Amino acid sequence: MDVSMADPRDAEPRDGAPEEGTELPLSEKEKRILELYDRLLKLEVELALTKARQGVTIDVSGEVSSEAITEAKDMLLEARASWMLRNDVVEGVMMVNPIIKAVHSGTDASPIERDLLPHIELRDEASSAIAKKDTERQRLDDELRRVQLEAIQTSKRNAALAAEVLSLAEAANRNKAEAVDDPAMKEEIARLEQELKASRQKWKVMKGTASAVVAGSGVDWVQDAELRDIVLDPD
Repeated sequence: MDVSMADPRDAEPRDGAPEEGTELPLSEKEKRILELYDRLLKLEVELALTKARQGVTIDVSGEVSSEAITEAKDMLLEARASWMLRNDVVEGVMMVNPIIKAVHSGTDASPIERDLLPHIELRDEASSAIAKKDTERQRLDDELRRVQLEAIQTSKRNAALAAEVLSLAEAANRNKAEAVDDPAMKEEIARLEQELKASRQKWKVMKGTASAVVAGSGVDWVQDAELRDIVLDPD
């Protein structure tokens, strides 16, 4: 069963082992408390895993049905979700009061709470930068969809014009003698050929724009066949 109870946040450095230049002035007692809290979280993960496994009865000597595997996964996911929700609530409650004191610089704020302020500001700046990047990504996605739609419409228009030109060419071949001397037919063919040329030029412009948008969007277009064709296809 490849379902983990591990919280992705476990991989991030906690206050006891922060990145260089961002360390809070924690006392030895405070660091010890954080270490014990991390240990408690790990023990809770192990306990939740044990309870989830005990709640599933699978006969390993016989054939395990897909329904039993699905049930076991669901129970494990439910246990993981419950643990993460409870943990998030506890952490949120523990963090609210110190953050309020740090932001408002209350007279009853402790030195460590006041020292939180620059780190809170850095967090807010990072959140703002991420939000701006996400907005820009959404804008590029919208632009890409618009360009792709216009490219599809232009491609359909190209196909229609090409079919019309071929139809007229066939008609001209069938009536070669008449077609050569028919000014109206010549004018119509010339007009359609001009439209086809202009449409092809527009298609190339749209294709180049779509290619630039995809290449500059940060999307992993190399792994996507459709996006790779947009960027690399010269036609």
